[in-house]
Amino acid sequence: MVRNRRGFTLIELLVVIAIIAVLIALLLPAVQAAREASRRSSCTNNLKQIGLAMQNYISANDMLPPVCVDDPGNNVTPHQNFSQLARLLPFMEQTPVYNSINFYYGARWSDGGSTVPFSDPNPPDNAAGGNNSIPQMTAMTAAIATFLCPSDPYPGTSGTFNVGGRDKLVGSSNYPSNFGLNRRINNWVPNGPNYIASNWDGAMKRNIGLNQFVDGTSNTVIFSEWVKGPAQGLPTKDGLGMVYNLGVNSDGAANDAAFAAICLSIKPTGATQQWSWKGEWWAYGGTMIYSHTTTPNRTACDYNDTKQDGRATITMVNASSLHSGGVNTLFMDGSVKFVKSSVAVPIWQAVSTPDRGEVVSSDAF
Repeated sequence: MVRNRRGFTLIELLVVIAIIAVLIALLLPAVQAAREASRRSSCTNNLKQIGLAMQNYISANDMLPPVCVDDPGNNVTPHQNFSQLARLLPFMEQTPVYNSINFYYGARWSDGGSTVPFSDPNPPDNAAGGNNSIPQMTAMTAAIATFLCPSDPYPGTSGTFNVGGRDKLVGSSNYPSNFGLNRRINNWVPNGPNYIASNWDGAMKRNIGLNQFVDGTSNTVIFSEWVKGPAQGLPTKDGLGMVYNLGVNSDGAANDAAFAAICLSIKPTGATQQWSWKGEWWAYGGTMIYSHTTTPNRTACDYNDTKQDGRATITMVNASSLHSGGVNTLFMDGSVKFVKSSVAVPIWQAVSTPDRGEVVSSDAF
C-alpha cells in the first residue's frame, strides 16, 4: 500500500511566515525597551558612583573640587585645568589612572611656559591637546566605563595619541558638571554649585563647601548628562550631540530668557556647526561643564564671539540624553532623579544654583 505524505502547501507556509513576522514585530520593541531600561539603569548607577565620590572628596578636603584651576600661565605656575572627574578618580577606585597624571602640566593646552621640555613642533599625536598634554597620554586615553552612558553610541572625540605603537582615542564622558546659568549677564560671576579656582580673577576666586548650599543639597544639581558629539563634523540624527553657532553677539540679548529664546529658534539642520566634539577630553575641565539656561534635550548653542571653555560662557550647552523623555540628573545629596524634557524653565533653573532661595517641590520634575 502506498501512503500519500501530506506536506505544507505554499499558502500555509506563507501564513506561518507572516504570523512569525508579526510576532517578531510585536516582540522587538519590547526587547529594545528592556535593553534601554537596562542601559538607563547603568547610566543612573554611573551618576550615583560619581555622587558618592564627590561626597568622599568633600569629606577629605572640606570643599568641592574645582572644575578648573585658572592660573595666569607663566614659567612658575602651570595651568591646572583638570576637570572634576579627574580630581574624583582616587575616590572611585581609579587610583592607577589618577597616579598616571602629571599635575605639573595641564590636561590640555597648558600654560606651563618655558618649564615645559616638549618643544617638538610635531608631537607624536593628533589629539589637539598641545605638547603639554603628552605627559598625560596614559590618563587621557583611558576609557572609564563609569564616565560613559551605554545609551549613547557617539564617540565624542576623534583625537588620538600614539601609545605603545598604536593610536588610541582620547577618552570622553557623558557626565559634565553643572555650572549654573549665564556668566555673561551675571558680571561674569558663576552662580552654579561648581567653581573655577583662580589666583588672579576676582570673579572666580572662591571655594565652595556644603555650607554654601543654603537651598539644600537635595534641591541643587551637581552633575547631569549630555549626548556626546559625532566628532567627524556630521550632525547626529536628533541634533543633540552637536553644539551650534548662536549667530549673535554676546550683547544681543539682555537676559537668560532672551538667550534661550534665540537658541531655541535655531533648527539644528539650519544652524552653523560650532562644535562636534562635545564630551571629548573627560579630564579637561574647560569643556566638561554645561548650563541650565535651557531645559534638557533642546538645541545646544554657543556664541559667535566666544570659545567653548571654562573661562568663556558654555552657557547654552545644556543637558541631553538618548533616554526617552528626559535626562538623569545627580543632586548634591547623592540622589539621582530623572528630569523630564518638559520640566518648567523656572524649576530647571532653580535647581542649578545653591543659594538663590528657590523652593522646589519634589514632584516638579
